[in-house]
Amino acid sequence: MKNASIVLPPKTIVVQEGDETKGIYVIQEGKVELFKTIEGQEIPLGEIARGQIIGLATILSRERHTVTARTIVQTVTLFYPFEAIKLYFNELNPILSVFIKSATERIGLLISQLVEAKLNEKKLIKATGSQHQHASQLAYLLAAFVRQGTIEHDENKIYPLKSFLVNGELILHKKFDYLEKIFNLFSSGGLIKVIFDKKYGNIVLSPNVQLIEDFAVFSINVAKKGLVGFIPVKAHKWVSGLIRIHKRYKENSGSFLKIDFANLINRELGREDGEDIMHQLLSLKLISEKGADRASMRIILNAPMLQKRVIFESISRGVNDIDKVKPDEKKTVA
Repeated sequence: MKNASIVLPPKTIVVQEGDETKGIYVIQEGKVELFKTIEGQEIPLGEIARGQIIGLATILSRERHTVTARTIVQTVTLFYPFEAIKLYFNELNPILSVFIKSATERIGLLISQLVEAKLNEKKLIKATGSQHQHASQLAYLLAAFVRQGTIEHDENKIYPLKSFLVNGELILHKKFDYLEKIFNLFSSGGLIKVIFDKKYGNIVLSPNVQLIEDFAVFSINVAKKGLVGFIPVKAHKWVSGLIRIHKRYKENSGSFLKIDFANLINRELGREDGEDIMHQLLSLKLISEKGADRASMRIILNAPMLQKRVIFESISRGVNDIDKVKPDEKKTVA
């Protein structure tokens, strides 16, 4: 039987919904996502990996592809063209053909039911909002209260929290406890600084309004795209080290000779694999390089951007995991 090994880069369409079947793909390495497109929206149907087959159901049913398959990472597949394998299906025992037809119809029904469930889920989220949308709303509300002076403050720009979450509960129509969990993530993640004051109780000290509003925009984008593209958690310690390097060598203005940078990483992190870490940081686009040759090549480090990104992503990861329980919808206020 003729087959060909194919290496597919990430985000490559393997089969397109609506196209004719050309054969089957057997995944050897990598990962592939399946989805349907309805009214311009991609409806995710799951992922498949090594040993699983793309196109078998449509080969058996002799119909066009009902879903789109797209690689998530670099993927290696074996491709068997329809012409090379159709003889095997033509010679199937009649009884076996009945079983196969029943199975493919069942698969089609399950896909239809899954798509319907996913659409209902999207409608529900659109109606009620996701946790990331709620985090964005709360951030915008906090920024608005500070900008407009709605939260009481004094000459030292101290912002009491006594009434903020109560107001947030009424304005956003979400439970106090739920909003408090999100707000606590703002504090633990570094978006705001909360301390205790004898006069006011818990306060936000000198909040950076622009930073809070930037997070609100970031959180909306996470609601649309999910956590895709986030810095791996293992890299957070590296980023902290980069920020310390930037502070330690302020006179460099974020520009360092590449030939020296691996040693700076080793000293700051207490490691011996600074060269490998530097290349991983470059591949993650957390640092960049600039120069015409090895001797003049420089590493460009934007520490404020990295610090902001880690803060935003850390909070969003926490928001993503809040209880996994939907908050109450609108409350009736007596």
